Amino acid sequence: MASAQIRQTAYKVWISDLINGEYINPEGQWDPGYVTIKESKVSRVNIIANAIDKYKNEDSTYISLTIDDGSENISLKAWNEDTKILKEIEVGDMVLTIAKIKEYNNKIYLVPEIVRKLDKSEWMVLRKKELLSEYGERKRTSEFRKANEQDELEPNILPKVVEETIFEEESSNVLRQKLLNIIEKNDKSDGAEITHVVSELKISEEKAHSLIYDLLKEGEIFEIKTGRLKLIQ
Repeated sequence: MASAQIRQTAYKVWISDLINGEYINPEGQWDPGYVTIKESKVSRVNIIANAIDKYKNEDSTYISLTIDDGSENISLKAWNEDTKILKEIEVGDMVLTIAKIKEYNNKIYLVPEIVRKLDKSEWMVLRKKELLSEYGERKRTSEFRKANEQDELEPNILPKVVEETIFEEESSNVLRQKLLNIIEKNDKSDGAEITHVVSELKISEEKAHSLIYDLLKEGEIFEIKTGRLKLIQ
């Protein structure tokens, strides 16, 4: 008779560490697959992130929800009866997810056990502080693109001397608030376009993208789809 399965620890981790890690297949029938993160064999995770995309098939027997914690994004996948876990979650919701790690076609995804909406952005801020303390900062490698040094400035960006003077005179907090106001003003149903936001901010693209990147990491904003930003409500 098989022994009872032990419920694995749900680790708090960066999504980027999951998708960039190596998935190790289980050795025995009751052993879970895992990704090694900081010497821990992680097979279950506890993640706070924003829902940025959702798909379900015609008869709702399959739902996929993409979540993003500012470091990367990953898909939650549910089938048949388990789809009820994701049914009430919508794009833009901030969620706490407890899930098992799985892999298919060399791509890591999550099978959710618990997905709960969170209504206060403080949860995201607290989680990011925990992750920074435990693992350090993670640099985003996909979807959100920071400007390349070779990129040409748009014609409507202020000349270099003027833009640097403005950047030095305005404090970081003032620029952050200005950026948030621009996103709110230009927010359509599918978010504010990054190129338009950068243009209105009137500083160099490199500095604007760096500021946007920081706000994404801090959970102040999220990328609802590639190239479009929304505020965390």
